Amino acid sequence: MEFKAKQKWIKLSPQKARLVVDVVRGLDVQNAIDTLKFMPQKAAPLVSKAVRSALANAREYKGEDKPDIDKLFLKSVAVDVGPTLKRIKPRAYGRAHRIRRRTSHIMVVLAERTEEELTAARARGEGRRKVGGRGAPKGEPGKPAEGAPEGRAAAPAKPKRPRFLGFKKKQDKYGAKVKGAGEAPEKPAAERRKTERGTKRGRKKK
Repeated sequence: MEFKAKQKWIKLSPQKARLVVDVVRGLDVQNAIDTLKFMPQKAAPLVSKAVRSALANAREYKGEDKPDIDKLFLKSVAVDVGPTLKRIKPRAYGRAHRIRRRTSHIMVVLAERTEEELTAARARGEGRRKVGGRGAPKGEPGKPAEGAPEGRAAAPAKPKRPRFLGFKKKQDKYGAKVKGAGEAPEKPAAERRKTERGTKRGRKKK
C-alpha cells in the first residue's frame, strides 16, 4: 500500500529543492522529519510539510489493511518543474533583462517495509565499527581494543612530532649571522683590504 501527497506551486527552484530531497529519500518517516527539522535550506520545511501530509493520509486510511506507521518509509520523493514566472529588470539605456521566477511541485510517496527490508535497513543504519577508524573504541597501543575482532591488534601509537620544528631549524641555521649570536670567522688580510679600499678595478694606480 502506498500513500501520496503533493505540494504544488512552490516558489523555489527545482535544482535547490532536489538537494534537500536527495538527503531524505529512502529514510524512515520519523527519521526524515527529524533530519529536515535541522536542515537550514529553504526547501527543508516545504519537503517536511509534504512528508507530514502523506503521513496524515496513512493515519486516516479507513481500509481493511491499515498500515503500521512505524514501518513506513519514503519510497520516492520527486521534484517536478512548475511554470516559470517571467519578470523584467530595468537596465541602462532603456534595456530590460529577463528574470525567471521558477516554481516546483514536490511529490512524496510512502510505503510500508516488509520484515526483511526492515531488518536490513536497521543493520545498515547501525554500521560496523572498524579498528583504528573514526568512532572506533579506544584501547592501549599494541593491544586489541574492546569490541575489536579477535586476532587483530590495534595499530601502535605514533610518537608526536614537536610543533614548529621547521621554524627552530631556521633559527639554528641563520642564528650565527645575528649580531651577538656567535663569532664570525675572520677574513684574510687581503680581503679586508679589498672591502676597506675598494675593489682592484676601482683602486688608484700609484
